[in-house]
Amino acid sequence: MIVDEKFAARTARELVAAKKAPDPGELDALVTGMKDNALTAQDLVLDSFLLEPAHADAVRTRLAAGTVLVLDQVGWVKANAQSVNGMVDEAALPAPVTPATAKGAAVEVAGVLSLLSTRVLGQFDPFAVECGRLMFVAPAVLIAEEAMGVDPRDFRMWVALHEATHQVQFATAPWLREHMRSLLSGVVSTRVSMPGVGGIVDLFATLGRIVKGDASLVDLIRDEQMRSALDEATAILSLLEGHADVVMDEVGAGVIPSVRKLRRKFEARRDAGQGGFLSNLLGMDLKLAQYRDGAKFVRAVRREVGQKGFSRIYEAPANLPRTAEIHDPHLWLDRVHG
Repeated sequence: MIVDEKFAARTARELVAAKKAPDPGELDALVTGMKDNALTAQDLVLDSFLLEPAHADAVRTRLAAGTVLVLDQVGWVKANAQSVNGMVDEAALPAPVTPATAKGAAVEVAGVLSLLSTRVLGQFDPFAVECGRLMFVAPAVLIAEEAMGVDPRDFRMWVALHEATHQVQFATAPWLREHMRSLLSGVVSTRVSMPGVGGIVDLFATLGRIVKGDASLVDLIRDEQMRSALDEATAILSLLEGHADVVMDEVGAGVIPSVRKLRRKFEARRDAGQGGFLSNLLGMDLKLAQYRDGAKFVRAVRREVGQKGFSRIYEAPANLPRTAEIHDPHLWLDRVHG
């Protein structure tokens, strides 16, 4: 265990800013509604993928094995400590993790995640459990709705569509979990063994500086092989987030009356630096421009080869786009479709 999950939760209780708790009826409605939205969103998103019937049935089976959680901020911190333990291969680290270092890492992780716990609305976690889990952060959803002045029913369904798209992406390509895990484990193990970083605790302290904007993971990595791995991971995240943005708007247009207003207000929220959890945690600078780049790539590819041609991305790791291809989709089309 790299991060002591219980100690991370205990630390988060001290760090997470206290928010006015909603009344029990409002909270029950939010929890029940988000879980129902997630199941509806899975079906809508899967239909939009236009998979062959046998493949779609296999994806439905994987989706059914997953879980949907609606959490408070402390619960979300603990869940992501579990995710870090599932994401990073402990065997890849240059030195064993002791109970003391696992507690130290928990303190640093709790500090990083507490900063994000009011910003991250939802997340698909493919790492903590094999079938993945869809998570929504109840206080963050309520805060965002009030701050943006949007219709709660529409907004919650819109958020569910985005995160369900990630769930369907990983269920469509079950190899993607291990592929990402391998890339991220390599990046972390290199950071731990770099000069100036004495161990896993220092690594997560560095991640805390990154989330605050005081450092950049790309700038800190000197090893060219690991720069390449980070570059590949960034391209994949741009694809996954851009594709989710396209789906949430296209599918949402048929079921969410205020979808255009939601997009306009949410783009402003992202411009303020509130991006996805994994991109924030890894300091990949996956802000609004790169979400847009990923969405432009998806739309450009589908204009040329349609949804089924685009779906070749999820057939094998070799078909994932590279950074240059995200910016110039015709490079990907030439390489994959010839």
